[in-house]
Amino acid sequence: MATLTPRTTRRTRAKHGGRKETVEERLLAAMERLLERGLKFGSLTVEQLATEAGMSRGTFYLHFKDKGELVARLMGVVTEEIVQSAGAWLAYADKPQRKDIEAALWGVSGAFKKHRTIIAALNDTASSDPAVEALYMEMMQTICTRCRHSVAAARRDGVARPGANDAVADALSWIVVLYFGRFAAVREGDEFERLTKAVTHICATAVFLDPGEVPAEPAQAPTAKPISARRRS
Repeated sequence: MATLTPRTTRRTRAKHGGRKETVEERLLAAMERLLERGLKFGSLTVEQLATEAGMSRGTFYLHFKDKGELVARLMGVVTEEIVQSAGAWLAYADKPQRKDIEAALWGVSGAFKKHRTIIAALNDTASSDPAVEALYMEMMQTICTRCRHSVAAARRDGVARPGANDAVADALSWIVVLYFGRFAAVREGDEFERLTKAVTHICATAVFLDPGEVPAEPAQAPTAKPISARRRS
């Protein structure tokens, strides 16, 4: 087992604009470091996490009743960061444009790159841990719902490709999460940039008319039950 030693927070404080990190931020960073060293998500203990974060078990239990509550809170933090990184596209824009989805994919790819280890671990663990699966599906529900809203807005504005509907929004959401979740950890530099450009092209082309295409008449498409609400096989 890897030797666990408390880490200095000077560098990470600088990353947060000089402010002191929250307990959640320290534990999230600690969990990601431990996973990067090869420890398994399901086997991480409170003691390991607290030690790596440079705090006592007592401090941990002042903020969380157990590791499950911590994981739920951290999933919320990661989900919020993914949503925020997508900018206008996942911000319930009334008149989304092609440039919005392009900017969103670059932002989301960066968020996945940053949290690649914990997202991959949660994805792998979800198939065997119902509690983790529920958290993962909650994240997907949030992303799918917001993507549906933007696709519907583009459809109402007459700039969406025929056939762009809720099912397309769900499919694109899952493609983005699973693709970046799989490859963000193993692609670097120019290779990761090419990957992001490819996903961006697929999503923008699936939703928006190409430049110069005649807009379709605004129309309402039938809704469908969100894919994210169904249990994964």
